[in-house]
Amino acid sequence: MDKLYKYAQHFTKLELMRARLDVFQNEMKRSEIRPDHKKQLTPGQSGREGVDFIVKTKSGNYHELFLQPINLETERSVKITKTVLGEPKDNLWVALVLFMKEMEPVLYLIPSNQLAKPDDYIFINNDQGERFKHLSNWEIKVFTKAIPELSKFALNNMLNEL
Repeated sequence: MDKLYKYAQHFTKLELMRARLDVFQNEMKRSEIRPDHKKQLTPGQSGREGVDFIVKTKSGNYHELFLQPINLETERSVKITKTVLGEPKDNLWVALVLFMKEMEPVLYLIPSNQLAKPDDYIFINNDQGERFKHLSNWEIKVFTKAIPELSKFALNNMLNEL
């Protein structure tokens, strides 16, 4: 697991706890364990599959978070494979963590249903058709003019949605 992902994990967990949410971390991903109990990596991002956190709100609702860090020094978008994230649903969120030199990281909670309604500006649906379905992904573009739109999904703005 790379350092950026690990740092994003810790940052996200602390931010969620600071927001007074109960946070449960998914330590073992389905793709990391084979029936013979040996670790394996599947194609894609470091073998990850499924959610990284489960969050319980004060009202007792549970939400699943898929962690997606981005280093804005080297990247301008993230692609989330549809087979890895699964079908969008009301309680599934993408926890997008932005990293930039000499700035505090920023956490955005993007409802997975938002990905299913692409705007072809920030949120893009890269469907590859039935034959190459395993390559289909959702893309989130991060650029200067997108920040005001993405700010709607900042953790503080999304707490009431959880």
